[in-house]
Amino acid sequence: MSKLEHMGLAATVRLIKKLPDGELRLHALTHLLDELLEEEIEWRTGLRHQNVGWHKVSSIGGAGEGRGTCTGLVDQVSLAAERYCEESQWRQLAKTFLSHLSERQIMAVLLAAYPVSSIKSGSSQRVMTLEQVAKLQNHILQILGWSPNSLTGDRFCSKFAIRDTSRRAKRKLIFIISDFL
Repeated sequence: MSKLEHMGLAATVRLIKKLPDGELRLHALTHLLDELLEEEIEWRTGLRHQNVGWHKVSSIGGAGEGRGTCTGLVDQVSLAAERYCEESQWRQLAKTFLSHLSERQIMAVLLAAYPVSSIKSGSSQRVMTLEQVAKLQNHILQILGWSPNSLTGDRFCSKFAIRDTSRRAKRKLIFIISDFL
C-alpha cells in the first residue's frame, strides 16, 4: 500500500475491487476520493476555461479576420473551438459522487481539498493552510465556480467548521463509492 499514492485512478479502482472490507480497503477508498476531489478542483480551476477574466490571452483574438465572405464561418468555428474542452471520465465520476451531497457539503469538501501542503518544484496559489482557506473562502469558492452573488457572508465561521463538515461529507462519499464499486 505504500505505493498507492503513485498508482493511477484506474489501478486504484482495480485494487479496491480486489480488496476485502477492512482498513486497507478504507485507505484505498480514501485515496481514490482524494484523487477524485483533486480532479474536480483541477477541472473547476483551470481545465474548463470558463472563468471569465482569469486568462491573459484569448485563442479567438484573431476571430473575424478571415478572408473574403467566410468571416462569419471562421468566427463560429473559432468560438466552438474555444468552448470545447473534453471532460475526463474521472471528472464525470467525481461530479456524480458530489451530486449526492448538499451544496454546503460540496463547498466544504472542495475547500478542505483545495490547499496543498507544498510543491517540490514551482509554485502554486494553492499552497496554504486550512486557516487561510477559511479566511479566503469566498474568493476560493468564486474560483471554484460559485457566482459572487450567491456568496453572501462567510459560509463557514472557522477552519474547524470546514474540517468537520468535510469529514462528515467524505464519510458519506466513501460509503457511496464503496457501494458503487
